[in-house]
Amino acid sequence: MRHQFLVILFGSVLMFALTGCPDRHNDCRCSYCDDSGCWACDCDYCWPVDNEPCTDGVTCDDGYLCTDYGCAKLCGHEADCGEGEVCLDAGYCGPEEAPDTRCVSDDDCGNGFICEPDENGDLFCVPGCQSNDECDEGFVCTSCGRCAPEDNPVCGDSKVFCSDDAECGAKVCTADNKCGLVCDELEPVCPTGQICVEAECIDDPAPVSPECVFSSHCEAGHVCINAYCHATCETHDQCGYGEFCDLGVCKADYRPEI
Repeated sequence: MRHQFLVILFGSVLMFALTGCPDRHNDCRCSYCDDSGCWACDCDYCWPVDNEPCTDGVTCDDGYLCTDYGCAKLCGHEADCGEGEVCLDAGYCGPEEAPDTRCVSDDDCGNGFICEPDENGDLFCVPGCQSNDECDEGFVCTSCGRCAPEDNPVCGDSKVFCSDDAECGAKVCTADNKCGLVCDELEPVCPTGQICVEAECIDDPAPVSPECVFSSHCEAGHVCINAYCHATCETHDQCGYGEFCDLGVCKADYRPEI
C-alpha cells in the first residue's frame, strides 16, 4: 500500500515543516527533503513523496531529475507518472494536491503516525505517542503509537501470547505479553525491530535512528515496518536471529514454546 498521509502541522510539527520549506510559494505549496525522506506541503498539511532524496552533488538515475522533492521521474504525459503524481509543465512528475481522503486506518499513515478523527469526524494522520508521559494515568505508549492499558499494552487487536515466563521456554514473557529473547544491555543483540530494555528484547516503541520511511528506502527483498527494514521470506530458515516468517515477512518470534 502506498503510504499517503498528511501531517497536521501543529506544535513542533509545524515548526519542522516550516523549517523544511523556507521559500513557500504564494499559494503555500512547497516541497523539500530531509533525513526522514521527501515531502510535499500545502497551506495546512505535509505528506510524503516516495522519491529518493538528492542534492546537486548527487546524480539521479537515468530518466530522473533532482528536484526539491528528490529524484523526480521525467514525463511527457500523466500516464508516465505514478499514483499521486501529475506531469508538471516542467517535464517531470510532481506530487498532486493533498488528497481529499486523508486516511482510513493506521495502515494509510507513515511511521510514527496514527489515523484519528478530528472534531468533525473526518480522519487524518496525526503523530502517535512516543513515550508513556504522553498517555493518561494507567496507560502506556505502545509500539504502534497508541496509548493502551498498562496491564495489557498491546496494539489494536494484538493477542496476549503469554502470561508468565513458564510459557516461553528459554525466552521470557515481556510487558507486552509476548515471548521475547533475553539480552545483554551492554552488548544488545535482538531481532530486527526490537531493542534491549531491562535485559529483554521488546518492540522498539520510538526508533531513534529510522532506517526507512518507505519500503523503497530498503534494499531489495526488504520492506519497511515501524522504521526498520525487514527481510521478506517464504520459510522460517530465511530469517535472522530470533525471527520467524510471519505472512511473508521476517519478524521477532514472539510465540510461546509449544
